[in-house]
Amino acid sequence: MTSHTHLSRRQFIRGVALAAGSTALGWDALAASIREPARSDFPVVIIGAGLGGLISGAYLARAGFPVTVLEQHAVPGGYASAFDRGDFTFDVSLHATVVEGAVPQKILTELGLWDRIELAHAPELRRIVADGYDVTLPARDPDGVKAALSQAFPTERQGIHGFYSEMVQVIEEMNQGRRSSNSMMQQLSKISLAQWMDRQVSRPEVKACMSVFSGYYGVEPDRINALFYAIATGEYLVHGGQYYKSRSQDFSDLLAGAIEGGGGQMVYNTRAREIRRDKKGAVTAVVDDRGIAHPARAVVANCPVPTLVGELLPRQAFSRDFLTAVDRRNPSLASFIVWLGLDRPVSGIGDYEIDFLGDGRLIPGRRPGQGDPARAKFSLNLYDNLYPDYSAPGKSTLSLVCLADYAPWKRYEADYFQGRKAAYNKEKDRIAEALVRRVEKQLIFGLSERIEVMEAATPLTNVFYTGNPGGAIYGYDRDLPPLGVKTPVPGLYLAGSWANGGGYTPAMMGGREAAGALIRDFRRSAG
Repeated sequence: MTSHTHLSRRQFIRGVALAAGSTALGWDALAASIREPARSDFPVVIIGAGLGGLISGAYLARAGFPVTVLEQHAVPGGYASAFDRGDFTFDVSLHATVVEGAVPQKILTELGLWDRIELAHAPELRRIVADGYDVTLPARDPDGVKAALSQAFPTERQGIHGFYSEMVQVIEEMNQGRRSSNSMMQQLSKISLAQWMDRQVSRPEVKACMSVFSGYYGVEPDRINALFYAIATGEYLVHGGQYYKSRSQDFSDLLAGAIEGGGGQMVYNTRAREIRRDKKGAVTAVVDDRGIAHPARAVVANCPVPTLVGELLPRQAFSRDFLTAVDRRNPSLASFIVWLGLDRPVSGIGDYEIDFLGDGRLIPGRRPGQGDPARAKFSLNLYDNLYPDYSAPGKSTLSLVCLADYAPWKRYEADYFQGRKAAYNKEKDRIAEALVRRVEKQLIFGLSERIEVMEAATPLTNVFYTGNPGGAIYGYDRDLPPLGVKTPVPGLYLAGSWANGGGYTPAMMGGREAAGALIRDFRRSAG
């Protein structure tokens, strides 16, 4: 079993228990058992208002802890945010996620926020456009997915049916809490996605369709554990994808409001500069970039771990084992995104999320994000096909998204942060225009003539707004086990993608686990 297999199994087994309704953490009981005077005298500072920090803050404020969230940006959410350009409001990251019947619904129910969430359901699971085929996979219809792919690739029908039947079986086992030694979950926990597909089909084009969701995880099929993929993709297959209305910013604002409603405070446009400790090594305060010290008997770090270790705290504050674990890890891939605001609606296309696969083959060993983004696999999102009135009347909102390696952008880094962006902008525009031309050639004819607003973001844009090294969108790469939420520093916890893996659901899980670890430690120390 590879280390990545171990990572995925551990990470998702935690999600399995949570999604199945586990009450192991017993949030209401935990909060009720803490004596109010002691709890109110225990300030907590959260560094970073990404989803992990917001979820932690919402739980802790609900439990009665005084919470202060320091956020370098002007709005909460990190990648779960939105921005305005002219008549358009663009979502930074969200295309679709699984909320209903899954971990996010459990978390939001515990926080008392579920009835304040509005969701839009994606109209299909996926449309896949390649040089040799164009196939649409229906939403919430596993049999329909089998039928659509079998029609496109009739010689692989048996393997296609077997693959998706096993995926559905995993979701059923997860919901039923089955842990038998010969369960499908156990079988898939021991192999990679590539090995699983090899058991079923042989054509690279079919494997490319089966593994189309691997872009969400940032690694190639031979490094993705089969169980990891079966659960993450299986939830999409069974439940369909959902989108937080009207933008992911509304979701982040709701969580920030829950923190403030519980007596906490959100402090924006403020960076953490230093974490202070007492003589015993326990945290005492977080100093911001204005020199203000925010008292803290506990700190939840939702910032990048590479920033935490060596910048906010000296390396000698951590144990050798922890430093070794940090130093072994690398930031995940970044992204290249083009947002388009069109001067008229897109007609004749009812699909929402469309993948452009180029030659349509899965090439073993090719890491996502390598090579020229202008020729990479990418996805097109037609947001107005999610729900009516997404855009202003007579307009249309699109985004083009692909994974990107940071290395090619490194040469622009120094000039970029000094405001010298001529060469950088030339390269950014080249890639953006090439992606637009590909969509124009294959799907939306005359697209370039309809563009009213075009904005593009590179890995350097990600660094600027989030501080994530390498513009990482998933925290650490997924080739090693997650760090987890505990650290060797008394009173210091980790939340979000850098601790628990990237994506909306893992970040939310990391925030929940960090709050739970803090509460349990508080109870033990309070006797």
